[in-house]
Amino acid sequence: MAKRPQPQKDDMAADTALEQRSIQSVVIGFRLVAALEGAGGPTTLKELAAAAGLPPSRAHAYLASLRLVGLVTQDGEGGRYDLGPRALSLGMAALRRLDVREVAQAAMRQFRDSTGESVHLSVWSGQTPVIISRLDGHRGGSLAIRLGVALPLARTASGRIFATFLPEAGRLVAQQIPAEQIEAVRQAGLAVSDGMLNAGFAAISVPVFDEAGELAAAITTLGVAGHLDIAPDGATARALRATGEAASRALGHGLRRG
Repeated sequence: MAKRPQPQKDDMAADTALEQRSIQSVVIGFRLVAALEGAGGPTTLKELAAAAGLPPSRAHAYLASLRLVGLVTQDGEGGRYDLGPRALSLGMAALRRLDVREVAQAAMRQFRDSTGESVHLSVWSGQTPVIISRLDGHRGGSLAIRLGVALPLARTASGRIFATFLPEAGRLVAQQIPAEQIEAVRQAGLAVSDGMLNAGFAAISVPVFDEAGELAAAITTLGVAGHLDIAPDGATARALRATGEAASRALGHGLRRG
């Protein structure tokens, strides 16, 4: 049987060089995409080239290819460049793949470590919020809570967050929570409970929003009444608001471009 011809060294070197050039082209192309991302709006060729560390003529060649695949768009011949529809759709697809439980962990851990209080995350189950993640507190009076617990809408801080910011949940308790209380939660950006479900327990809860501005979850701290500072303008409430905002940003809230 005849032996198959072996690749010549020159051929192998040429293939390796081509592969390296191709990989380098991808890297350079995404330097321009990253420059557009950081620009925050339509940008000139000169500004983009400078941000990416490229001569304008070379940047122009790469931008032409990126336009062909929809990653970049240009406002007329010689006009400013911006992220194209493919870049935006890729970003939205990545955001949709985010798991709110995983995304919220860093913000929840920061809250627990800075305050010593326990904190848990709840999501909508179709009828009621359900706790899916928790971090137990360090300070005396903080409480552990079981995963999988269903939370009443009207009688818990977490439930009132869903009743306020999720229309489906709000309709379920429309006759149980006065409209002015719902509006107070909306204005404050948090809900507080003090013995509403069980005497001696208090809680503060804040919303977590996704990239579409819809409620994705509630983050709640729960403790013994008198140990947990539930003042809406207190240090614990401020820290929990910051936690909800950080988790929302991690889910892409506020990052959509008009």
